[in-house]
Amino acid sequence: MKTLTFFLLLILTLTATAQDKIIKKNAEILNCKVTEIGADEVKYYYAESPKLIFGIDKALVDRIEFGTGEVLEIEENTFRNPEYYVNQSKNALKVNFLSPLFGTTELVYERSLKPSQSWEVALGIIGLGNDIDDIDPFGFYGKFAWKFMRDPDFYMTRMHYSHLLKGGYFAPEIAIRHMAYDQYYYDSYYDSYGNYHYKTGEKRENRTTLALMLKLGKQWVFDDSFLIDTYVGVGYGFGADEYDGLPYGFIVAPDDFPIALTSGIRVGWVFGK
Repeated sequence: MKTLTFFLLLILTLTATAQDKIIKKNAEILNCKVTEIGADEVKYYYAESPKLIFGIDKALVDRIEFGTGEVLEIEENTFRNPEYYVNQSKNALKVNFLSPLFGTTELVYERSLKPSQSWEVALGIIGLGNDIDDIDPFGFYGKFAWKFMRDPDFYMTRMHYSHLLKGGYFAPEIAIRHMAYDQYYYDSYYDSYGNYHYKTGEKRENRTTLALMLKLGKQWVFDDSFLIDTYVGVGYGFGADEYDGLPYGFIVAPDDFPIALTSGIRVGWVFGK
């Protein structure tokens, strides 16, 4: 019985005197005893001078290894903490507000994956809108983008996004379009007798176009229910012909200067916690 009591006392003594380790982000290790972990600061003392309390900014600490074996990872910034956003909607359904003026109707679905990142997919119906070029267009286009929300230039304690889907963003996007349209032509020539001839007409053209673009945008969320998304983008386009500038979902110039452009204003609703 005395032996058991001796070992219990020994374990309690070793546990009480076991040192903690504060590992800083620069890999420096502080062997000490941690007394307090506050919102901004970690307080500690050294065993040889227990009455002298030191403090270190939490932003400088990577983790704390306690003498008990427990490890506490220090959060780098609160923007990435999902607990701030548990009651916010993570999905959005949007429509391109002005796309019918340019001959299409576009529907968009966006899903937040984690704070600062989301993906979105868009489907456009060509011909469901104003025929501004009088070419009777018909077809479809699709877009896929990965959105990275903008972080602030500096951090303050307990800062976080006001909403998962709100803020400025950067988004790589791939877009593909297939459509049919009427192409008008004019043909003129001189025959062997020197007589001038000409004819006009139209033919049905099919065209598949691809674009790889980089977008910059800003999205606002109101009362966790309504949103507005504005964006512009530029990149490379493939598959255009001499009839350039078809404004259906995006614009692609001919192959001699294959630039692609996009822009839009989307409005929608957020849902799904």
